[in-house]
Amino acid sequence: MNRRRYLATSGLMTIPLAGCTTVGSEIRLTADHVIEDDGSVVLPFSENGEDVLKIQFQKQFPDDEKREYYPFFVASWQPDGIRLDSLRLKFRSPPYTAGFSPAGISLREGAHAYKATLSQDGDDPSTTILDMPNTTGIGRGSVKADLLLAGDHEQDPQELWIGTEATLSNNGFWRTEYSAIGDFTAEFP
Repeated sequence: MNRRRYLATSGLMTIPLAGCTTVGSEIRLTADHVIEDDGSVVLPFSENGEDVLKIQFQKQFPDDEKREYYPFFVASWQPDGIRLDSLRLKFRSPPYTAGFSPAGISLREGAHAYKATLSQDGDDPSTTILDMPNTTGIGRGSVKADLLLAGDHEQDPQELWIGTEATLSNNGFWRTEYSAIGDFTAEFP
């Protein structure tokens, strides 16, 4: 047996595997339906029938009276083994055209507000953006943002378009990264 030839051949076979701990891919998810239930809207994202992410919008006021501000929250949920890496929410009020004044959105203290920034979109001034570019320090659980919408008494009912963009990952051997994009419209009061 030629040992040098054998060792050289076996060394070539193991070089591509050296240092490799995961094999990865990226999957793009879109929500194909919205689940509405009296003050709550859920935007589900799934892969092969299995939940990967749910974005929930929940009103936090008890009646349908017009008010100065409408409190609500937006939260994420993902199953064990999936980590939310970033979350971006976009808010627009009708007529949804560039140049129209942005939705009167305020970020309330508490929940995960310390991870978020609130700004006006530089490319579309009619859009307000809540950005959480790094949610990994929160852990594997849900991310929640408590918000207020300023009442617009000229709209009846008042509508708010909410767009979501999220990145997720798992840490398994077959590492998978996800990007999730979806939107829905909520009515106030």
